[in-house]
Amino acid sequence: MARARADLEALVREHGRDVEEMLHRQAERVIAAVREAEMRERRDIRAAGERAAVLASARFAQERMPDASLFADAPETLEHALRLAPDDGMALEFGVYTGGTLTVIAQARDGRDVYGFDSFTGLPESWRSRYPAGAFEVDAVPTIPGAELVVGLFEDTLAGFLADHPGPVAFLHLDADLYSSTRTVLDHVGPRLRPGTVILFDEYFNYAGWEEHEHRAWSEFVAASGIGFRYEGYTHDDEQVVVRVTELPAGTAPGQDRGSGSAEPSSAAATPGGDVATGER
Repeated sequence: MARARADLEALVREHGRDVEEMLHRQAERVIAAVREAEMRERRDIRAAGERAAVLASARFAQERMPDASLFADAPETLEHALRLAPDDGMALEFGVYTGGTLTVIAQARDGRDVYGFDSFTGLPESWRSRYPAGAFEVDAVPTIPGAELVVGLFEDTLAGFLADHPGPVAFLHLDADLYSSTRTVLDHVGPRLRPGTVILFDEYFNYAGWEEHEHRAWSEFVAASGIGFRYEGYTHDDEQVVVRVTELPAGTAPGQDRGSGSAEPSSAAATPGGDVATGER
């Protein structure tokens, strides 16, 4: 017993300084991390903008979506949206990129009238502060089993596609990021929406400047078209929001074009954290 104790004391003497130095280095790293966090809290403009966006998004969710389902991540929200969508009708995705979500959509829809739209040359204009024009460009157009790709800018491909593909839209995934691109899609595809159509916005809120992009495009479209909808779900730690169309303007036949399908942009502007006209039912 005495021998074992002596060996332990010798081991402590031999390695004690190494352990002490290791603990000192760990403590210095923790202190540096705390100081960096404190500095970010006081001075980091980007971090302050993100906090403000979170607070504005939380207010929006509490006021406009109190009964909507909450999901932990984007894949769960996508699965929920797909479960809600009617079986008949087209499933359209705008913003395919590498095809991850379009693959999920095609599998869920068993390849029934699934189409993905993208130029594959990246964003046509800058978005947020860190995504310049050309961001999200891909080297090669992906192959998505069960889905047909429509390659080109939305404004160049949508009119011809819709002329060749009559009938309603059951599921619409808007991952176009930009206000301009999202508004283009809604102005063209809007006449094909019907009660029950599910729309999943991929970047609706919860980032600095969210009020000026997909949210703004949807708010203006609702105000201009008179369509009714309800919020069905959102990702509480991301940017996705699910809506379902509940009613069309009086005298509109479901799934049929309403006029030209290219409404003029509304002159109203979305208020921060709010809708031009809620359209909620």
